Amino acid sequence: MISDNDLRQIGLFKDLPAAELESLARLLQTRRVDRGAFIVTENDPTQSMMFLVRGEAKVTLLSDDGKEVVITLLDEGSFFGELALLTGEKRSANVVATSECTLFILQADDLYRHLQTGSALALAMLRELAHRLRTASAKIGHLALYDVYERTAKTLLSLAERTERDGKPLWIVDKRPTHQELASMCGTSREMVTRALKGLEDAGFCLSLGKRVEIFREKP
Repeated sequence: MISDNDLRQIGLFKDLPAAELESLARLLQTRRVDRGAFIVTENDPTQSMMFLVRGEAKVTLLSDDGKEVVITLLDEGSFFGELALLTGEKRSANVVATSECTLFILQADDLYRHLQTGSALALAMLRELAHRLRTASAKIGHLALYDVYERTAKTLLSLAERTERDGKPLWIVDKRPTHQELASMCGTSREMVTRALKGLEDAGFCLSLGKRVEIFREKP
């Protein structure tokens, strides 16, 4: 049976009461996938939602000419597939494993029955969906209003964890996406992202140390 510790790693589950976690543990199935595998494919029928317990993945779309657009990156504790599940529609994007992954799978019928019990999970999902809607709205605004330097800066900040150094705020991106992935997230080309990153470093906004990026302020 899935352990309470493993369940608490999922952001959606971390504040649920122990009794509800025990109930969910009986419903969840475990799946492992290799790096590069498609976990979800756009337009597939929706039968489950998924929780990323180990590993990393990316949510993507493919343009008509085969170009990949990265919508977002997923790390441990993330979940996906809930929108199509709740609306009854087909999958709206691809999810691709960028490392070996371990997933928990919750089938649609099991989710519906569980939510009808008046569970705390329903409220947790509403909060998370509201947060995602707000984030998506802000991203749309950024794409419309800001130039590529500002979009790159805001994308990096959205991936960063805030900390402090010598009493001053500092934002850290431990595993920076590739330039191509950043370009897809910013709605621009790889070359423009490369130029923007160099410009942001020259302006003292950030410092790249391999795949690690240190950001020194909230605005470029």
